[in-house]
Amino acid sequence: MFVFFVCSDGFAAGDAPRAVTHGQEISRGFVGPEVLGRNSGRNVEGAVITDGTVPRYATVVAEAATYDGFAVPGPHVLIEDVTINGALDISVAIPVVLRRVTMFAPQDLPWLVLVRPGAGALHVLWSDIGGAKIKRSASPHVGVALALRGDGARIYRSRIGAAADGVQIGGRDVQILESEIANLLARSGDHNDAIQMFDGAADIEITRCRIENRHAQTSAVTVLGRTVTLRSNLLAGGGWTLYGGAKRNGKGGDGARGVRVEDNVFSRAFSATSGSFGPVTYWDTAGGNVWVNNRFESGLPVVAP
Repeated sequence: MFVFFVCSDGFAAGDAPRAVTHGQEISRGFVGPEVLGRNSGRNVEGAVITDGTVPRYATVVAEAATYDGFAVPGPHVLIEDVTINGALDISVAIPVVLRRVTMFAPQDLPWLVLVRPGAGALHVLWSDIGGAKIKRSASPHVGVALALRGDGARIYRSRIGAAADGVQIGGRDVQILESEIANLLARSGDHNDAIQMFDGAADIEITRCRIENRHAQTSAVTVLGRTVTLRSNLLAGGGWTLYGGAKRNGKGGDGARGVRVEDNVFSRAFSATSGSFGPVTYWDTAGGNVWVNNRFESGLPVVAP
């Protein structure tokens, strides 16, 4: 295990990314390690990261540092410029940063990245979780690319996909910013969600992302929990593109509260109604929920039921 002392790590001159004002602008030229002109380095295997064990390709950074504008307290684990063939199972109590990382599944897996409850905050920056940029005809089956059971995750300018579900959120204080969650894979019996929240999700922000489920079932985003913001995203596909969380999306009980859905564009890329059944279902106007300026690509308003 190597311990490094660093102050910050950001963009060198000329590396600054193109600005994004809405998820409609997100494409392969905006997300992933290759955008920075950097390949994802040497090939390594997946690992279990605990308080006592980190893989040899990881660096334990002793002090706080800043990566791509995100302040990470020290000490923390940094994994950078590698291609990981396999899964990461993260329970270490300090933060973990994945930066310019590509991950593939060498065989069927329940998940590619699992952040367990109580683990430190995960930062996924300029990475490709699932290798979704590279289309393979016989990809292994992965249940979920990114399973966030812990708190404090930050996902930025990354590509998440090549799994049945893109991101599952069970923790608090999660931000997914300027990223692409798409290219989901389906086998018989799968229920695909690009982003799926659970009851424990709270203080969630999803902003300026491209979120697509090319399959005609389940959702692009399924909302549950408390204090959720979906702003300036492109949403497309699924059965219903957005499940709004009312009555726990039909399962009964208290629905999602404090949900703000604002300035999102519902794309008809996969269906004339955005989702095969329509753009939105299980929306509750009570509980402090807000629906503002959501529309189809044509500009026609999407009216919540």
